[in-house]
Amino acid sequence: MRKKTATFGFLLYFFLALTGFAFLFFNIQLQPVSNEEEKVPFVIQRGENLLTVGSHLKEKRLVRSKVAFILWEFFSGYYKKIQAGNYLLSASFSTQEIGKIITKGTDDQKITVIEGLRSEEIGQLLIESGFNLNWEEWLEKTRALKLEGKLFPDTYFIPKKSGIEKILEIFQSNFQKKVVEGLKGEWKKSELDQEKVLILASLVEREAKTKKDKALIAGILLKRLKNQWPLQVDATVQYAVASKLCAKSFNCQWWPSFLSNKDLQISSPYNTYLHPGLPPAPICNPGLDSIKSVLNPEESDFWFYLSGKDGVIHYAKTNKEHEQNKIKYLK
Repeated sequence: MRKKTATFGFLLYFFLALTGFAFLFFNIQLQPVSNEEEKVPFVIQRGENLLTVGSHLKEKRLVRSKVAFILWEFFSGYYKKIQAGNYLLSASFSTQEIGKIITKGTDDQKITVIEGLRSEEIGQLLIESGFNLNWEEWLEKTRALKLEGKLFPDTYFIPKKSGIEKILEIFQSNFQKKVVEGLKGEWKKSELDQEKVLILASLVEREAKTKKDKALIAGILLKRLKNQWPLQVDATVQYAVASKLCAKSFNCQWWPSFLSNKDLQISSPYNTYLHPGLPPAPICNPGLDSIKSVLNPEESDFWFYLSGKDGVIHYAKTNKEHEQNKIKYLK
């Protein structure tokens, strides 16, 4: 009898110890992943189940354990209240905090600003996405603050009731973080100041699509500048033409696909066919690859380039080769 009692006591002690260890381990798995307070976007699509949400949270390193998240959601009953929406979550949040946040829904509007848009186009995108903005005020603010080139292309989660001031604050904060601070080491190596880098990057953004082409074109433009050659960038003429035609227009063709000989003679400081050096300001808002290409250009023997009807950029070392490329790829 004593032997059975001792065995039972041992098993009970072992069970309690195991339970205590499991409870302790489970609670550790519910703790924040790190002390990093930066918030990252997290989207829950309509129809996503608890397993899918848990997997995505783990993939983004927002929870320590997918299983711990699922178990906590299930036994707490919060899994029944999860709502689709756009959230800003941090790795410094505990699993319980995240589990509660994603049941409250969100008033944030997801906005994706692609590379190469003018500030006018970004304002149009915001208005069409439902933000209560005044078009003329947007133009006035962005121009007064000289934000062309600094409205960094990215995916933003902006409170739906935000006014111009709040939206511009979000854009400026992101530019500071992703471009100024994010490329701090590369800025130091450049001979150009920030404004000139952004101007060149805006030209590169409109002229090239691939990283390779961007680096090559950045090298060509820098070489032309140093040798006092005109840049002759079509995108600057597109910018000048649209600025004249669309001065007071909300819906407009901001990047005309066809440029006539008359267009190439347009009187504008942005016309790099007529005026040597850089245009006075960026012509669009460049992405990270374009900015990096100016900070780290690729040197080559090329002096000329053109984008052919085949969608490929063709390079030339001499004007004769360039003229041959025009005949071959543009006609």
